[in-house]
Amino acid sequence: MQHLHTPPVAACLLALALSPFRASTQTPATPATPYPERTWTSVNGNTVQASFDREADGKIFLKRPDGSTVATTRAKLSPNDLAWIDAAHNPEQSDKTLSFAKATMPETNRMEQYRRLRRLIIRTYANLTNNDRDDKMLAFLERDALSMYGWQYIGSDCYLTASGKKGKVKEMFFRPQEPVPLREAVEIVRDKFTIVMPDPVLLKQVMYHGEQAWEVLNPPDYLARVLLLVDEETSHIKRFDIHFPQPK
Repeated sequence: MQHLHTPPVAACLLALALSPFRASTQTPATPATPYPERTWTSVNGNTVQASFDREADGKIFLKRPDGSTVATTRAKLSPNDLAWIDAAHNPEQSDKTLSFAKATMPETNRMEQYRRLRRLIIRTYANLTNNDRDDKMLAFLERDALSMYGWQYIGSDCYLTASGKKGKVKEMFFRPQEPVPLREAVEIVRDKFTIVMPDPVLLKQVMYHGEQAWEVLNPPDYLARVLLLVDEETSHIKRFDIHFPQPK
C-alpha cells in the first residue's frame, strides 16, 4: 500500500481547514474616529483638557491626554459643553443649538447697534400692574423708543384685568434700526435689557408663528420666553420678543 507524503506546511493548512474554529480572514473593523481634545468647563468654573469618550448610565466620560478617564454628569457641565455633546451625538442637528460667552469690551465697542441703544431694566416692566393709562412708564418707553432709547419701534401687549383693562405686561417687542448679527443680539439681551443669565448664553433654533427664531434658554423666572426673530434676507435678528408669565 502506497503512503502519500504530505509536506508539513500543507498538513497545517489541511488541519485548519478541517478544524471547527476557523481563523477569521476578515479585516478588523476600523475604530471610530476619536473625538477631538477640547477644554471642558464645570458649572463652578473648573476646567479639564480632555476628549469626549462616551455617555452611559447617566454619566459622561472624558479621556485625558495621559489616557486616564474622568467621569462627570450633565448637571455639572456648562451649557456650552452640553450643546457640544448633543451636536456630537446628532451631527445633523448641530446647527440647532448655539452658545455665546460674554463679549469683551473691545468686542462691544465694535457693535454698532449695541452702542446706539440705551440700557433699560426689563424686570421693571414685569412688575407693572396697571398699564391702561397713557402716562405710565410703558407708554413713555414706547413713545420715546427712537429718540431716547435707540430702537426703531417698541410695542407691547398686556394681560387683561377682570374689568377688561390693561393689566400686567404680556409681551414686549423691540425692533432695532437695522437687523443685528446674532452675536450682537445676545449682548443686547444681556446688557441693554439688563437680564442676568448664565455664561455662556445658550440659544435654540425654533419656529415661531411660521418664522425662524432663536430662543434664549434658561431665562430668569420673571420672564417666560426671550425670542430673537431672524430676518430672512440677512439672517440677522430683526426683532426681540420678550414674553412675561401669566399673572397668578
